Amino acid sequence: MALTQKEIEDLINSMMVTGAEQQEPQVAKPRLRVYDFKRPDKFSKDHLRGVQMLFDNLCRFVTSYFSGFFRMTVHSNVESVDQITYEEFANSLPNPCVVAVVEWDSLASNMLVSFSPQIAIPMVDRLCGGPGDSLSLSRVLTDIESAVLMRVAETMTDMLSVTLREFKVEEHNLKVSSIELNPLFIQQAMAPNDVILSVILRMKFGAQSGTIEFCLPYVLLEPILPTLSAHRWFSRRNDGDTSQDSGDAIDAIKHIEIPISCTLGESTLTMRDILSLKPGDVIELNTRTKDPAVINILDKPKFKAEIGRIGSRLAARIVSRAEDA
Repeated sequence: MALTQKEIEDLINSMMVTGAEQQEPQVAKPRLRVYDFKRPDKFSKDHLRGVQMLFDNLCRFVTSYFSGFFRMTVHSNVESVDQITYEEFANSLPNPCVVAVVEWDSLASNMLVSFSPQIAIPMVDRLCGGPGDSLSLSRVLTDIESAVLMRVAETMTDMLSVTLREFKVEEHNLKVSSIELNPLFIQQAMAPNDVILSVILRMKFGAQSGTIEFCLPYVLLEPILPTLSAHRWFSRRNDGDTSQDSGDAIDAIKHIEIPISCTLGESTLTMRDILSLKPGDVIELNTRTKDPAVINILDKPKFKAEIGRIGSRLAARIVSRAEDA
């Protein structure tokens, strides 16, 4: 069936319109992301995972050590690791509060450790000889109770120092400088919009349950932030640290004394023969005069050796491994 002249023109016009549309430049739409200028992201997800691993290890220390320290069941776990502003942390403090100010070696800022009253007062009660189930949650600690709780804070920071050392994090010398009970002093310690890392530990202390919150300012962690990467810890075996760790392990056992003995041969005797032995008797061994002796390490045969003498002492020269002979 033949096309009419009008149908041919309509077909040509439609193709020209389609070609013109295809030649128009395609403008890529920009990818937009909401950014909160009040809470800028300064910690990556990798840093958050690394801090999570660090404090998970700390919780294992706290659970095992505090159970014996307080002579009662203590359990702790990481409840959350969040990036917040200092204003949010300060506004969440109770009145009165219990906050330990921790100096972190020569770093630019201090770390704050906030004990919730639900476990701070029972801890003091337990260390002072009580059952550790005090429910008076709204009173201020006395000077003696503050000194007792400082001992608890010092013990926890010591465990954190050990954890940092195990994770190869430098600047791990921590020192508790004071215990603050007034939240107004804490609120004025930093600018409200400063970014901090909040790590909350949920602790079960006997029948009581409460939290311990670590406030880690960004200005404090900035010099050591690369070492808090979870990727760094998992890939440590691929960047040459394995050989260094192996070398350190070998250096640690270099001076251990190991008994070494040399066996010329063996023989089997009856109890009658053993009881009849006297000076001058000769015992025939199961080896020939030209056979090598066996050097035993930890009572296991390791080398074959030739017997000789150096000066006035007997000596053995290793000639091969025991399994190769």
